[in-house]
Amino acid sequence: MPTDSELERLLLKRLRNPALYTKKILEYVSKNVPDAFNIACRKGLSIDEWKPDSSFTKSGVAQKTVFVTVRMFDLWETAIVDVLSEELKPLNIKVKHTHDAVGDLTFVFPSGETSVWELKSSQAKDSFTGATHSASKCDNYILINYGLNKKLKLNLTDNTGFVNELAVLVWKDMDIPWSGEPSKHSSWTTLKIPVTAFQRHPEIIVVGKLEPSRKNCRILREVMQ
Repeated sequence: MPTDSELERLLLKRLRNPALYTKKILEYVSKNVPDAFNIACRKGLSIDEWKPDSSFTKSGVAQKTVFVTVRMFDLWETAIVDVLSEELKPLNIKVKHTHDAVGDLTFVFPSGETSVWELKSSQAKDSFTGATHSASKCDNYILINYGLNKKLKLNLTDNTGFVNELAVLVWKDMDIPWSGEPSKHSSWTTLKIPVTAFQRHPEIIVVGKLEPSRKNCRILREVMQ
């Protein structure tokens, strides 16, 4: 039987398989869009038809993006848990939702040892956003940056093409900080990828590309066919 350290390496290899995201997880998301946007799917409406920009306050598009991203998070997380539960069965590794002060996902090895990971999904340009981070958070991250076709009319069966752009980074022992502090009105923090961090860890790129700019990298999403 593989040791825990060997299983950790095998787990990381699975997590860094591009097809896991561009094929299996994306297919799961496309088929389960009604979990996040049931009314729009039942009525055959696009996101823009269901929630036009004008229905939001002054912040308009930004507020709408947050609204959609929050609904999509549970869908991404459920997709990752369900798909990986099947993928990791041959290794006898179990996957659990966690949602605690440490992380979102827990991988349980046959020995009972665990590996905890945080999931962040974002539509932000060249960055990732999330709730304010505490010192107790784990340093292992699955980072998903994506684009949506908000003009696609949704349905209850298959919404292939709804997620039309995707970038995924898988970063074990991330060594860069999130920026931002909680305020009266917001507890959101931002993560940008410094060029120096990318140079140290090119292996984190799974889907899409990081393009070095002056200080931080641009996130180049891959167009989904």
